[in-house]
Amino acid sequence: PNHPPPKSFSCVLCAQRKVKCDKRPRGCANCTKARVPCIYKAPPPPRRKKKGAQDIDTSTRLRLYEDALRKLGVDPADVEKEEIAKTSRKTATTATHNDEPRIPVAKEDRVRKQEGVLVTSAGKSVYLDNALWTGLTGEFRDSKEILEDSSDDEAFGDTPYTTPEAISSDVTNLLFASTRGTVNLRGLHPQPVQIFKLWQAYLDNINPLSKLFHTPSIQQLVLHATGNLDDLPRNLEALLFGIYCVSLSSLSEVECDTILGDPKDVLAAKFRSGAQHALVNASFLRSNDLMVLQAYVLFLLSLQNFDAKVLWILSGIAGRIGQRLGLHRDGEELGLPPFETEMRRRLWWQIMFVDGHSQKLAGTGATPLMGDTKRPLNVNDSQLFPDMKELPMEHEGATEMTFFLIRCHVGEFMKRSKSDVSFDGVWGTLSTQAVPLESKDKAIDELQSLFERKFLQYCDPAIAWHFMCQHLVKAVVCMMRFMAHNPTTVQDSMPQSEKDMLFKTALQVVSWQNLAYTMKEMQGFLWHINMHFQWKAFIYIVSELRYRTAAPEADDAWKQVGLVYEYHPRLSKELSKRALPVAVGNLTLKAWDAFIAARRTPGHGGPIFIQILRAQRKQTKPP
Repeated sequence: PNHPPPKSFSCVLCAQRKVKCDKRPRGCANCTKARVPCIYKAPPPPRRKKKGAQDIDTSTRLRLYEDALRKLGVDPADVEKEEIAKTSRKTATTATHNDEPRIPVAKEDRVRKQEGVLVTSAGKSVYLDNALWTGLTGEFRDSKEILEDSSDDEAFGDTPYTTPEAISSDVTNLLFASTRGTVNLRGLHPQPVQIFKLWQAYLDNINPLSKLFHTPSIQQLVLHATGNLDDLPRNLEALLFGIYCVSLSSLSEVECDTILGDPKDVLAAKFRSGAQHALVNASFLRSNDLMVLQAYVLFLLSLQNFDAKVLWILSGIAGRIGQRLGLHRDGEELGLPPFETEMRRRLWWQIMFVDGHSQKLAGTGATPLMGDTKRPLNVNDSQLFPDMKELPMEHEGATEMTFFLIRCHVGEFMKRSKSDVSFDGVWGTLSTQAVPLESKDKAIDELQSLFERKFLQYCDPAIAWHFMCQHLVKAVVCMMRFMAHNPTTVQDSMPQSEKDMLFKTALQVVSWQNLAYTMKEMQGFLWHINMHFQWKAFIYIVSELRYRTAAPEADDAWKQVGLVYEYHPRLSKELSKRALPVAVGNLTLKAWDAFIAARRTPGHGGPIFIQILRAQRKQTKPP
């Protein structure tokens, strides 16, 4: 008998199951096996493209759109040029970032074991996760010196600065304010003439190093506020107190008496109290206002010489608020206006600077705050204004942003080079043995060349903050070389030539910092130099002086050590529970004893800082 021809399409069951159908007319094998009816149903016809107006070709449609734009007053040619320029800027930025130096991270380094140290006693514990602290644990008489590290005053070298006592407990009021409702702060504001002087101190001492906002815009707000202190918006009042605090921190005792007419410690207590109340009034923990966060970051900058453990927690809050505001995402990618994008970049980078600094001194590891926010542009504030439609092209040469951008480049270098191990934060990659010294030196050389090419060749050392830029690059490059050649685990097997190089490099870093205290043009920037005291370099010098006792090398080094204690008298003059200075003081005394023993001459009590260190330890000697 004649059988019907096989179907050209699968049966319904096979089509649903997406299996091969043998399309037999009396039922396919799959349906027969499953004992179900085999139904053949033709699939729906493919969709056909509608004809008519939508059939117009692309070029015709494009021409119609361009005509419509012209009727609205928009020239398509201008739009095209603008898009090409944006693409060029983005491509140039991407190429620049791809070409920048980095230290290659070896696979072995990604899996190296954690090197942190847990100190615990009587129910208390602290985890030390960087080399600055773990290398000094042997200098403590017992764990209590670390666990009971004073939280009242962590300022270690605040000459010519004086700081109020119990600042940490005051700062805690930010999180657990006891007052209810808004506090009237009119009585805590300085007089209008003093506000102008503090603002000028901000422009001279703070703004060149920390470009937190657009100073022309803020200056208008400050000028207007001085005549209307009784009725200030909460965000602006918080910003004003932030400016008072950080400006005051950059002034010496003499300047405070001369310019402001009051002792510095009195003004500091007054302004910090006002700043904390103003931040609480502005609900800074819940606020999404950029100005309130700027005020909080300024307040943190004024606390940079205080308890690092508390500051690390507080800077973490700034980071969390910044993330809530989306500062970790670049505004250009989010479609934000150009001016706002640039201000957000400045603020986010400053938050990372504060957090990185406090993380190091608190003894903690890396904190993941990076995001994809680009560094700010190398432009002057005069090139920016709130209603601008696009950002200007970057300036080639020195601008108001130079110092800030050098720090950004260092941060990006460390980010690109960072390993997955948290120990010692971003500095861990520099000191790892998993990367050859040649590779690390090459990357540091490239970074130094980048600084020379982009910034330093345009700097005039006669200009104070230009000189500060040169000082920063020298110190940063020296510290990077010191870290790259100073692995923490192989000191005993290191060749003497390498130790000599490290000692010389560390001595350069410390001597440059000491030199700044003698230079008139640097006095306004001592707050920053003092804040970034190079503990690691200083500790290495003192540690090596236990074995380097020959003149003139030892004599020159001890001269620099003496200057450090002179310019940072709180390292030796006050009986303190602060763990880091205590450990360094113990190390200093051991080195001095070795120096005197090698010379075989009577000590005669030693320099004044040695006498003070000994007297301290006699007073705190356990019974």
